[in-house]
Amino acid sequence: MAEQNSIDRDTVKFQPLTQAGLLEQFNLPRKAVLFIRRHLWLIWLAVTVILVVVLGTAGFSTWREYQEEKGAAALDAALAAKQDNRKLLEQVALDFSSTSSGRWARIDLAFLDEQEGQRTQAIGRLTEINAALSASSPLKPLVLTKLAGLCENEKQFDQAVAFNTELAALGNNFAASAFQALGRLNEQMGKPDEAVAMYNKYMELTAIQPGQGMANPMRDMVQARLNQLEK
Repeated sequence: MAEQNSIDRDTVKFQPLTQAGLLEQFNLPRKAVLFIRRHLWLIWLAVTVILVVVLGTAGFSTWREYQEEKGAAALDAALAAKQDNRKLLEQVALDFSSTSSGRWARIDLAFLDEQEGQRTQAIGRLTEINAALSASSPLKPLVLTKLAGLCENEKQFDQAVAFNTELAALGNNFAASAFQALGRLNEQMGKPDEAVAMYNKYMELTAIQPGQGMANPMRDMVQARLNQLEK
């Protein structure tokens, strides 16, 4: 007796072939499957770009943290050094120029310039630093205040006025002292009307509220100047 085959060969012969891929396993709509297959290389390209950006950002952040740590250590060593202090600070400013330690090193170099009587060089160095600082930088008020003072000492009154005006624009925490300095500068420049206007702005910002406490000696001095100028 011939062996019976449980498989119907004719049925197998005429049965349509199907190729169920991975996408079909997710029960995606037919249009979605076709779209993905048609643009598969673009999708992979986008995924690759995203991965590169994410990994690159993470790597850059790690590198920045490493540079900040190295810069801080180098700045501490430069400030603690008893010899070649200027040379070490210049090296920190050069090697870590994009870090906060590099900026502090340049500021310290400007202070050294001033101590050594090189005020013009100090002004130039601080002016360059100031131009690179954003208005929100915590270093901005420090640099502007120092610049304004140096320029006033050097009789560069126009520059001192410009820096104090920039300082006043930073907000009430710095505006009062800036307006007081602007009043003084305008007096020295022979501009009494402008001096009065600046002093009045100072007085407005430093008005003492009831119960606020003791009087401000600087207000008394400014009021005395106003009394003299308004005669």
